Amino acid sequence: MTVCRSKRLTLVLAAFALALAACAEKPLGPPFDGVANDASLDRAMVKKAPSGKPELKKPVLMNGRGKLTSISLTELFALQQSGNVLIYDARPGYFYLLGHIPGAISLPKSDCDAQIAKREAEIKAAIAAKKPIVIYCTNLLCPDARTVANHLAGFGYSSSVLSGGWESWKESGLPTE
Repeated sequence: MTVCRSKRLTLVLAAFALALAACAEKPLGPPFDGVANDASLDRAMVKKAPSGKPELKKPVLMNGRGKLTSISLTELFALQQSGNVLIYDARPGYFYLLGHIPGAISLPKSDCDAQIAKREAEIKAAIAAKKPIVIYCTNLLCPDARTVANHLAGFGYSSSVLSGGWESWKESGLPTE
């Protein structure tokens, strides 16, 4: 029984280490016009709140193709409950399988350009229905959601990044799948 628990703990720790490594990777392609690199995008989006905690600025930037903003947990929950949102999970696929926001679709940073191209009809249908596109990753400091949003903007699609990510959703006790 103890051996089984220690193996499970080892697997969880290994998955956590992989997630941290994935968040530290450089972006897949060149960022869109007007932003030098992903690090400058991160600095442009994160500010200190009066409480001292980092938070996303809103709206963030506009590149002439797609607009990138942030969305609060409260706003996303209302949209998710009404079914009026297209939600993408930018975390690696194995974290998506461990749990995600109900209705969210896995769109990991590692394969986002190919996935965006494959999901073009889905994205265009959401835009036609006036549904916002929201991307989230692990937490506020994880750049994966901003990287995927950056790539969506490069394709001409506006999107919002969930402020606080999966951690804020889960910590709030909201439903998960």
